[in-house]
Amino acid sequence: MTEKAVIRIRFCDEEEARMMRQTVEPDNTPLPPGLIIETRQDGALLFFEITCERGPESLLATIDDLLASIQLAEKTICRRAAKV
Repeated sequence: MTEKAVIRIRFCDEEEARMMRQTVEPDNTPLPPGLIIETRQDGALLFFEITCERGPESLLATIDDLLASIQLAEKTICRRAAKV
């Protein structure tokens, strides 16, 4: 069975979203078989589409890992933006 999830996050501006995308995307490769994460940006919005054929527990663990990475990167990016 295939489960899907889409996470949409709005950042302060397009540049912050771009930096977040560049920071988080390397964490998404290589992925185990049966797991796909596609990332796209639309202005200040980032979309993460997760497709998982490994069961709901794996999907939830992937979402948790992705959100933890985003939270950590956001602290760094926001501190850096505040200093500029």
